Amino acid sequence: MKIITLPPYIEKPKLIQIPKNASAEKIAEILKKENVIKSERWFLWIVRHRNLQNKLKAGVYEFYGRVPLKDVINKLANGNIKLVKVTIPEGSTIKDIGRILEEKKVTSKDKFIEYCLKNKLEGFLFPDSYIFPLKISPQSVAHKMEERFWEEFEKIYGKKASKEDGEVMKIVIVASIVEKEAKVDSERPIIASVIYNRLKKNLPIQSCATVEYALGYHKPRLSEKDILIDSPFNTYLHKGLPPTPICNPGIKSLMAAINPAKTDYLYFVSKGDGTHYFSKTYREHLKAKNLYGKLK
Repeated sequence: MKIITLPPYIEKPKLIQIPKNASAEKIAEILKKENVIKSERWFLWIVRHRNLQNKLKAGVYEFYGRVPLKDVINKLANGNIKLVKVTIPEGSTIKDIGRILEEKKVTSKDKFIEYCLKNKLEGFLFPDSYIFPLKISPQSVAHKMEERFWEEFEKIYGKKASKEDGEVMKIVIVASIVEKEAKVDSERPIIASVIYNRLKKNLPIQSCATVEYALGYHKPRLSEKDILIDSPFNTYLHKGLPPTPICNPGIKSLMAAINPAKTDYLYFVSKGDGTHYFSKTYREHLKAKNLYGKLK
């Protein structure tokens, strides 16, 4: 009479991390402890019989239900690690991205933020959908996102680019402000033109988005106290661009910063519906502010 031993039943999907350079014996120990396999001995016998001792791959694996021993081994040998889709919205900051990555169990929020700030990556992490393994290094995630940024940026810029290029940095900073200020795509090039026009006339940009970045959080409406905050990012107090991008802009804002509209506008005020009223003179701007009741 042949006795059939069923593999353990895993009631809920279980994520198990296999460390780098773990021996077959260590992997067997982990799987037994997590109740994925019943017998370390049988696991090791099959692994050795198939000459897979040094071919089991590190990573985070998902197990669920009854998984036959041969399927467990095949999964490890083939490196069928658990992957997750992560969507980074346009206009996300490094802190926003870190929070999303930690929620998805991709990497540590704090370590990601620390690495990105140290390497001055704000503005250079392309917002998009990515497929990542679980529990990988923040460096791996940041490298992939920065690599995507340069791929997309150079397509529209038309040549090789780097952060060390002052013109490139200027474009990305402007694009980051456009990303935060614009709600309607058609207005992105116009908002970019306002920023450039004010820079040419040596006028402070006076962007609420830069003040919010200095504050560290979003406010529906800034107070007089807010716009007096002592920060190099406060473009009400300081002329010129902020020292770094204030978010990670999407492709449309980057295109607007590279190819702004040709206008004489120096001001804009929110109409409250996502669009803006643009003005050439301060007098016209004051009328618009009174009409739409916004502080801008």
